[in-house]
Amino acid sequence: MYLNTKKLNILKDAAKAYLIARKDFKIIADETPELRGNDNLIGRIGEFIAIQFLKQGLNREIVQRNKNIVEAGYDIEADGQKVSVKIITNENKAGRNTRVRNPWDELVLIELNGCKVLRIGHLKKKRLAKSHPNANPVATRTMLNVNGLIGRHGKVYSGKDVERYL
Repeated sequence: MYLNTKKLNILKDAAKAYLIARKDFKIIADETPELRGNDNLIGRIGEFIAIQFLKQGLNREIVQRNKNIVEAGYDIEADGQKVSVKIITNENKAGRNTRVRNPWDELVLIELNGCKVLRIGHLKKKRLAKSHPNANPVATRTMLNVNGLIGRHGKVYSGKDVERYL
């Protein structure tokens, strides 16, 4: 099906606006430690949300973000703990992310709907290991449900507790 010229121009303008916004975000992000990182811009935003959550919500001291791409099991070091950050957006229809890989001590899983943080799950590996030895779970949206992995073995935050982070 071929588009008429008017519709084609609207689509081109939308694509260009997205690419310009992405480029502008990357320029700002690359200049700030809180948003600096690889080409996964959604992942960078997830880490930014997680840093705020750990600092403001849990009163944790952020030592550094992991800059070692080879050791990709964690993204942030907080109070000597290696924190893996996963983010799932509403665009992700399957509600799945990648597997949490070693080394990690804690997981922060963020559910994002457009520009709104819906839920943040926090899970400590030690607590999970009591019932799931050697567990490296695949991060899924359902982990944040009451009977989900984080719902059972960690803590899920929502509403006013999380919307301030974005």
